[in-house]
Amino acid sequence: MDCTPLSCCTLLPLKMKVVPPEFVQQHMRKGSKSSQLTPARLQAALALLERVREHRSTKLEEHLASKGSSGLESHETFGNLALKRLKLQPINKNHGRRSSSLQDWGQQLLDFLVAAGFERASESEQSTIIDAAQSPFAQAMHQILEQDPLQARVKGRSAVAVVKELLDQADEKGKAGDVAQYLVGAKLMLRLGIEIPVHQANKGDRKSRSDESPRLGDFEVGDAIIEVALGLPDEKHVQQIEDALDDPNKEVWLLTKADRVGAWLTELEHIEATALRRVVVDSVERFVGQNIAELSSFGVKAKAVKLQELFSLYNERWVKQVGFQGIRIVCA
Repeated sequence: MDCTPLSCCTLLPLKMKVVPPEFVQQHMRKGSKSSQLTPARLQAALALLERVREHRSTKLEEHLASKGSSGLESHETFGNLALKRLKLQPINKNHGRRSSSLQDWGQQLLDFLVAAGFERASESEQSTIIDAAQSPFAQAMHQILEQDPLQARVKGRSAVAVVKELLDQADEKGKAGDVAQYLVGAKLMLRLGIEIPVHQANKGDRKSRSDESPRLGDFEVGDAIIEVALGLPDEKHVQQIEDALDDPNKEVWLLTKADRVGAWLTELEHIEATALRRVVVDSVERFVGQNIAELSSFGVKAKAVKLQELFSLYNERWVKQVGFQGIRIVCA
């Protein structure tokens, strides 16, 4: 079966599938080489279908925030309604508003509703069709939430290598940024022996320019602003660094993936030299791993103990409070 709309001309029996599994496999992945379904796309599909419950149109353009937009009108509102109805925990904070490629597959998804008889059905029958259409996306979300944890393979590896492998595994689940931020928070607690506020990954640092107490970065420790940014250099983070440097007493630590340190250093070369001396660009792998090695006095057995302490803080403080089970870490 291909992913073209079904050709039946009568209302589908309720037990039949509205959305072919091929559609989910083809469009809910980030790239043809990815082996994992992407939470942002799954949540965007649920949000679109949830919006159809209230605005019963099967034309995608009538659901978008603006012409050509990558998000729905009230995207997060309908995303949250869908997850609440389905008793699911959000994985992507914005329900894929900016990263779901909705324009590429949204109309095809709505065409499946038309093929199922949606436009001729009663209101209660329409809701049932939407339930059936949401089912495969909800099942995929359940699988991600309950999937196997990240496996920390410690034997024969440096602490830096252990962290790198964890980030690689998390990247397969589309959650490397979350895992990196939470590991950095756990490392700061373990290394400094202080309480670190728990915030969900990528939570907005500043609500507006008039915000009197904005978060200048993911973590503020002493006079340091620590920001975790695994992606390539982007305007948002560059501006955030420049804003933090307005205070001459602040240092900024930008933590990224090891293979992107060079790109960030190049991107920040435009910053005035005296201010740039207060910027440190380092990898998450080294920032976390080196302290673990030092705390264990570079002993192999002690390293395993310290990594377990790190993972316990990560699991108990961050995953339990703001994460989900699919990113918890266990020692293999």
